[in-house]
Amino acid sequence: MKRLFKKNQIIIATLAVMIAVAGYLNYSGMLFGGAADSTEEANADLANQELLDISEEDIETSTEDIASNDSETEGTPGEAVLTSGDASTTVAQAKVSREQVRAQNKETLQAIIDNTNLSDAEKADAVAQMVEMTEISEQEVAIETLMATKGFSEAVVSLTSDSADVVVKAEELTDANRAQIEDIVTRKTEIAPENIVITPITE
Repeated sequence: MKRLFKKNQIIIATLAVMIAVAGYLNYSGMLFGGAADSTEEANADLANQELLDISEEDIETSTEDIASNDSETEGTPGEAVLTSGDASTTVAQAKVSREQVRAQNKETLQAIIDNTNLSDAEKADAVAQMVEMTEISEQEVAIETLMATKGFSEAVVSLTSDSADVVVKAEELTDANRAQIEDIVTRKTEIAPENIVITPITE
């Protein structure tokens, strides 16, 4: 009987120790597990804050760069800013464009002249247009050459049958200068002075 009682006491004591150990382990796991979770959350918050700080710095830097670039641009928004050589480039490009258009027109007229399916009247009209185009081209060159002798070395002249557009590189055109250009144009063509438009361009 005493042996049975002692055995029961041992079993109960063992169970009590096991329960105590299990309770301690469970409590320890909750404690350290909770601490670990808190640490992970803290680390995550810190990382997010660092990313937020970096993003804000990047935004501020980008804004400053844009403001800096804008401040370096001179002039009014939407206004053409002329740089060195713009006037000369404009004159040169205008001449090239004029010759390209004229070459295309001549090619079209030549195709009409060579077309055997067209009437003689249509061909004669194409020939007349080509002759007129050639005469206008010669007049433009003559005017530009005479203008160069008067000091307007960079100019482009565009003629039609009854009007003239003159673009000339000049800081300023006086009334005398305009009269000089008009005189050259009227001597080389039959265009009236009121149909002559003179446009100065500067650097």
